Amino acid sequence: MRRPASLRSRIVTATGLMLLVIGAATLYTGFATAELARILGLLFKGNLLMEEVRGGLAEASTALTGYLTTKSSDYLRTYIQESSRLASSAGRLNREVRNDEALLLQRSLGRLIDRYLADAEAAVQAKRGRNVAAYTKAFEGSERDADLARGLVERLESMNLSASLAAYAGLDERVGAVILTNAALVVAAVLTAFMIFVRWSYSVTGPLLALAEAAKGIAMGDYSREIPRMAASEEIATTAEAFENMRASVRRAFEELRSKAEVERRLIEEELRLVDLDRRLKDAELLALQSQINPHFLFNTLAAGLQLSLSEGADRTADFLEKLAGFIRYSLRPVSRSVSVGDEIECVERYVWLLRLRFGPRYRFDVQAEEAVLGQGTPALILQPLVENAVAHGLRDRESGGRVRVSARLEGPPGESATVLEVSDNGQGMGAAEIAQVFAECGLPPDGRAGAEGPATAGTPPSTLDPPGGIGLHNVIRRVSLATMGRGRVEIVSEAGGGTLVRVVLPAGGTAA
Repeated sequence: MRRPASLRSRIVTATGLMLLVIGAATLYTGFATAELARILGLLFKGNLLMEEVRGGLAEASTALTGYLTTKSSDYLRTYIQESSRLASSAGRLNREVRNDEALLLQRSLGRLIDRYLADAEAAVQAKRGRNVAAYTKAFEGSERDADLARGLVERLESMNLSASLAAYAGLDERVGAVILTNAALVVAAVLTAFMIFVRWSYSVTGPLLALAEAAKGIAMGDYSREIPRMAASEEIATTAEAFENMRASVRRAFEELRSKAEVERRLIEEELRLVDLDRRLKDAELLALQSQINPHFLFNTLAAGLQLSLSEGADRTADFLEKLAGFIRYSLRPVSRSVSVGDEIECVERYVWLLRLRFGPRYRFDVQAEEAVLGQGTPALILQPLVENAVAHGLRDRESGGRVRVSARLEGPPGESATVLEVSDNGQGMGAAEIAQVFAECGLPPDGRAGAEGPATAGTPPSTLDPPGGIGLHNVIRRVSLATMGRGRVEIVSEAGGGTLVRVVLPAGGTAA
């Protein structure tokens, strides 16, 4: 099967043919015009030369007569100039013996002008030498030569005029033929170029229109329409073949996407079912954990101990039991419930009271909260695990001078403010690698925000930083991310031996549930 020509070769061939036809017409017009100009130049060249000889002869004779009459230097200077021009014009006359009357007359005219110039020069020299007889004789000879030269000029001009008229008649006929031939060539070039262009455009646009119709159908979603094979140029045929391959690939991709979407839908349903089962399992585990200690029995026992302490006058023991009962009651709340910052601060103060009772002057605790932030909402049990972590890990090696500071405040302009909860200590601190590990185990980037991987699930492995039996730093980070849908964050600022600052930033505006 013959391979179709490429689009480039078609363009080059069509353009070359059009340029060839137009170039032939242009070249013919140029050559014909040059020939006509040459003939016209030959016709007028002889007449121009005779006109120059006539004018030079007249000017030279007038200047010679004036000088011989007046001996004026101006006439002499004019004579010298005009005689030089006359000699130059005479030099262009034919000086050879030819079998042509006009050329023979030019030869005779040239000899007469040479003789005239010689007599005139002799007359000028004799005038300068004051030889009257000599310059008179020479002047008369020059006048005879001038009269004879004028007669030859008139005869040559008459002959040139006759030849010019005869040549003009033939030239007029040739000009008409040149115009007709040139017009025919131009029309032929235009028609040929138009036919070549039309044929080439149809051979190119026909397959392109068929390809456009097929593409329009595909754009409307009809991927079942196959694109016919085209015997067009190599580029268009290749484009059509590639388009057909693309259509088939898109159709297969859509079918695969449908099947994958169905599989993914089933997987999502299964994951949702597993998540629901996991949630129920964790609720059951929490209930089982809470049921291990009967709250009513615990509260009744603590209340009985409180009454016994009061009856025995043990006020310090009574305060201890009251603080412990309140702390346990608060800690048994569901961790998913939102509380006020004021409740969190009150829980921390109870816990700090118990820590002071336990450690005495070994550690110093400072709890501060702005009045404006107390009504803001926060996930439950955020601050107490951080304080517990600071004491259990940050200050565990300090026998004295340990300090834990808890603060709560609002930051930012009204309407865009954020609740900031901070717990800091002057303990042993954490290295950058430990901080990065904490966030990595929570499935979060180092800034504490939920990233592409999303917040960590409950299955995240526990950290060695978590105190035994406590909720721990990891769960605080995860619950902040979950409770705020990724808008809140936990920041850890620390260095080895330089203490630790844990900052919890929550979007303000929410209230306790």
